[in-house]
Amino acid sequence: MYQEPWKNYFFPAKPMLLEDRWIQMRKISQETLSLPAQFKLEWIIFYHTVGEENATKTASHFGISRKTMHKWRIRFNERNLKSLEERDRAPKHTRTWEVSHLEEDRVMALRKRYLKYGKKKLKVLYEQEYHAPITTWKIERVIRRYHLYPDPVRHAKCLHRERTRRKNLVVRITEVPKPTTFGHLWHIDAIILWWYGRRRVIFTAIEDLTKIGYARVYGSNASLHAADFLKRLRYLVDGKIDLSHQDNGSEFKGAFEEACQMLGIGQVFSRVRTPTDNAALERFNWTVQDEWLSLSETGLDDIPSANRDLTEWLVESTP
Repeated sequence: MYQEPWKNYFFPAKPMLLEDRWIQMRKISQETLSLPAQFKLEWIIFYHTVGEENATKTASHFGISRKTMHKWRIRFNERNLKSLEERDRAPKHTRTWEVSHLEEDRVMALRKRYLKYGKKKLKVLYEQEYHAPITTWKIERVIRRYHLYPDPVRHAKCLHRERTRRKNLVVRITEVPKPTTFGHLWHIDAIILWWYGRRRVIFTAIEDLTKIGYARVYGSNASLHAADFLKRLRYLVDGKIDLSHQDNGSEFKGAFEEACQMLGIGQVFSRVRTPTDNAALERFNWTVQDEWLSLSETGLDDIPSANRDLTEWLVESTP
């Protein structure tokens, strides 16, 4: 019937309309690639279409660097879309334990014999006794691996404290810009005194911009008293406290931190052993002791009476 059996002259085949290759790649990527790799494919598509093969234009459009754009453009392979996936970045050759069993046994024996000695002294003793070289790093690794410490419990607590300190990074006062509005930054401190055999604490505060001061007497420097002082101060200034600046004393931990979180007050801290970070309040502390406490007839025997006398002095001495 037909001269060529593979052709049908009565029903000619319809032409196949192939989709654009970039559209095909996009559909395939949705099923085979991760989301970050699909984003990278969009960079490549934009680069070859709208971007007109201009890396600067493409990088600017997607907010990436030209270096990143060129890196993935070179790595891209049309026949293998998996080339846009991130490669394993783990090192091929990891560090291994370099201390021999003989060195371990010798270091352990020396450490147990001289438990208080450090790694540098142990290094000298090791070389004198065994006539072989060893590094302090190897000695330290053996001590750490087998927990050869004079007081393991205390060492564990020190490690925990150090890790907690690193985790809770604090903001230093030197990182805070100069305030321009009242109440943005308040400096808080505690004056610890012994008044005829009894412990007394005067919590003080001063506003950074106007230098308005406030003080109150307490029986101890417990964090509960520091939190009470903060709440009273906030009430007096109608809630205008954004940041509280203090040192790293224990009175400003615990209940004081909880009060700051509850009231939405940020905390900034002085640098260690740097009283100049809180110079204005240090001067106010001296003024309270020199102009009020040294001349006061009430003293600190009775705390309520002392607070009434201190409040009257603060009101009268404020210009």
